Amino acid sequence: MHMDRNIFKLGTSVEATSLYILLCALTEENQSITLEHASRQWNGTQEGLLKGAVELMERGVLVGTHPLTRNQPLFVAPGDQWR
Repeated sequence: MHMDRNIFKLGTSVEATSLYILLCALTEENQSITLEHASRQWNGTQEGLLKGAVELMERGVLVGTHPLTRNQPLFVAPGDQWR
């Protein structure tokens, strides 16, 4: 999966945009997308990680179920499904 540059046009927070970029990198490394895997490389707070994930889910960028758990598999939706 390649990063969709439209993430910069959505107007998401720094946390959400950073998390999206990190998740794309994890995908390129063939790692499953979970908050647990992301947290290993995340430089911010755990609160910021969760806030970014929730925001991405609200915008249709990330697909997962509520409530989010650290090991829950997440999926990045195609850019044409974002809002």
